[in-house]
Amino acid sequence: MGNTIPRLTRPYDPAEVDAAFRDEGAVVLSGAYSREECETYVEQVRTYLADNPDEKEYADGSLLAQFQGDTSQTMHQLIGTIPCVPDMVLHRDIVDACRRVLAPLSDTMLLTIAEYMARKPGAPVQELHRDTFSWQHAPCGENPVAISVMSAMSDFTAENGATWVVPGAHTGPPTAPAPDWSEAVQAEMAQGDALMFRADLFHAGGANNSASDVRHILSFGFQVAWLRQVENSLLSVPPEKVVELPPELQELLGYSHELVLGLYKGGHPRNALQQV
Repeated sequence: MGNTIPRLTRPYDPAEVDAAFRDEGAVVLSGAYSREECETYVEQVRTYLADNPDEKEYADGSLLAQFQGDTSQTMHQLIGTIPCVPDMVLHRDIVDACRRVLAPLSDTMLLTIAEYMARKPGAPVQELHRDTFSWQHAPCGENPVAISVMSAMSDFTAENGATWVVPGAHTGPPTAPAPDWSEAVQAEMAQGDALMFRADLFHAGGANNSASDVRHILSFGFQVAWLRQVENSLLSVPPEKVVELPPELQELLGYSHELVLGLYKGGHPRNALQQV
């Protein structure tokens, strides 16, 4: 296993990105998002939750919120709700990299999830885990079935709990025991950086030991199209909002098919949008 996470600057070299996934299982894209994009995202989430207290209450009691704990705040259903998110999810370098890495196992891909997370002071360190744990029966090997993206909407520091990863600790069964913590490194990032990693790479959210520094995150990912998504996009984004989205994002939400999987009345799922 390695002991560093490759960090690339613009323009990101596709060959270097692919090599990082192959060798270490992770890569940091420095400056993937601008400061304005990050701050707009955080403000739009805050405004939405303030204007929709019922949604905040639901988010606080959701299954994933329970996994994160009381010292973290989460929000899902970002597509179609937070105006800036579609463009951020469709980040060209990120989407293209995921398509290349997932191509050996799937002709198309889906959006796994898009969520807001805020890790507050006092948030404990997570256990080292793999995101593929939810897909315990999926094949594992040289090629990943999903890619996770943790985008720093505020600085990720050692003190406020920057994500830990174990470089090289990918491949192998989803239920494999976690490696020793001595092999983990912390992905400190400046606001706007994006950490991309194979979903089978061991990682963990760090402990926020700061006095007042909330770590704001845009978390999303992509997966092979024959696996069930973590977030049920066809339910979370109403069709009347889907029709307003770019065609590529429509496909990533599930208005696409992998061979004969996901058809609508035997045809392309996008045909369902003609009725809206």
